[in-house]
Amino acid sequence: MHLKSLASLVALSLLVACGSKPAPVTAENTGAPTPTTPTTPTTPTTPATDTPATSATAATKDPPATKPKDYDDPHETEHGATVTMTPLLKKGAPKSTFPKKTVGDKECWQGTSLQGEAKADFETLIKKCGGPTGLAEYAKPVLGKLHHVHDKRDTYKIKLAGGMCYRYFAVADAGIKDLDILVTKPGGALIADDKTSHPVAIIEFDKSWCMDDDAEYDFHIEVDGDGTGHYMFGVWAKPKGT
Repeated sequence: MHLKSLASLVALSLLVACGSKPAPVTAENTGAPTPTTPTTPTTPTTPATDTPATSATAATKDPPATKPKDYDDPHETEHGATVTMTPLLKKGAPKSTFPKKTVGDKECWQGTSLQGEAKADFETLIKKCGGPTGLAEYAKPVLGKLHHVHDKRDTYKIKLAGGMCYRYFAVADAGIKDLDILVTKPGGALIADDKTSHPVAIIEFDKSWCMDDDAEYDFHIEVDGDGTGHYMFGVWAKPKGT
């Protein structure tokens, strides 16, 4: 099923100036692709040519006792765990490591349409807003599955290097109509969240999220409301000032 062109969709974002600490995002100051009917931060949210890493599901407050027969999440044995994403880029990586920017962070959405399938749609977004905006893959993309009752949230931990700017992309199947990204410090203090109602979640829809200092954050990928399906989540980066 096809989605409306991203150029005409309302963007979901966390608008934060480079080098400053981000303020929590609300629905009033967010933006990114807004799907139609089901087809479809900056101290602090995946090209999928390689096999994506898999995710573990963070514990919910009230874990249900019974899984539906048709729910085939292969990672339920990891329920309650946090997955650590390993950076592929080192701090101070030379600029030659990164592709040449040919399109702006905001304009890269133009002409893009989605199908309602997480992996394919993620690849489509990355082809438009990854390398063409000067970004390189910072960590391998992760593929996960969520269920609004049984597996509501997956959590990823990653160390972010100062002196770089980041973009965080998460895309869900059409079966999830509202996918959120919540960013927290270790221990749970909220840094930023994306709480708009879309299956595409992006922190910084129109620009990258720049970091002055090294930091470690948890990224929670969560289904809001009803829904079940797969998602992909990825982190991309480029040097500040590029």
